[in-house]
Amino acid sequence: MFTNLKIGVRLGIGFAVTLSLLIAIAFIAVNNVSSINDDIKMMTEDRFPKTVQANNLVRAINVIARNLRNAALFTGAEQQKALEAIPPQRKIISENLEILEKTIKSEKGKEILKRIGLARVAYVADQDKFLELLKAGKNAELPALMQGGLRKSQSDYIAAIDELIKFQADAMEKSGKKAEESAANTTRLLTILSVIAVLLTILFAWFITRSITRPIGEALNAASRIAEGDLTVKIESNSKDEVGQLMTAMQNMIGKLTQIIGEVRTAADNLTNAAGQVSATAQSLSQSSSEQAASVEETTSSME
Repeated sequence: MFTNLKIGVRLGIGFAVTLSLLIAIAFIAVNNVSSINDDIKMMTEDRFPKTVQANNLVRAINVIARNLRNAALFTGAEQQKALEAIPPQRKIISENLEILEKTIKSEKGKEILKRIGLARVAYVADQDKFLELLKAGKNAELPALMQGGLRKSQSDYIAAIDELIKFQADAMEKSGKKAEESAANTTRLLTILSVIAVLLTILFAWFITRSITRPIGEALNAASRIAEGDLTVKIESNSKDEVGQLMTAMQNMIGKLTQIIGEVRTAADNLTNAAGQVSATAQSLSQSSSEQAASVEETTSSME
């Protein structure tokens, strides 16, 4: 069936198959690269910023703890400086928690945020208690609070934040592994598809070339034998493409030439037979003339 198609159609099919494979490879590459880009974007624009915000919380808590200690140790301007440094850090914590509450969508993440909020309430309460004792001048009670409730609430607060940091770090690691696996799968798939594309292209090229050159070679061989005067050439073609039509035309030409030569040969034989009859007639006339001449000579002799 394929050999009955026109040569242009066959070439078009071959190019169409090759082009389709290239489009498929390009589509898969773009799709997988887009997936990898989404994973990377998730890490850089979601996972990592949340980790940074959580670390900002820990850093602000440590700054507050340091300033609470300084406020307990120093007096006068140094103490006031330490107390004035606490509100900005609380503002930093509030801003970062607000961002985290808006961006964290997973159930586990929300659960961790809830624990952070509860730990924050306890820690802020101990901070306020510390500041009240400091304001009331009850400095003797400060060490017990710092080593007891305040220390515990701060540790619980930081532990809850560390859990969020670990959660985001694990999510980043999963996204990284997913991107790595996707890249490896993409490379493997593109390699397989490229090999298939190359093999199919070679196969189609060989098949199309063979379907064109083989009958053309037969036609050339037949033409050479005809040129040498061999009209016994038999050209067989089952295809209906341009080459098949050419070979059919050559076979018809051979038949026509054979017919013409047969007719010429018959005419030549007839001409040869006619020439023989004319020659026999001429011989008969020549013999009659000789006999007539002899009779005339005899008549002349008798008259003399």
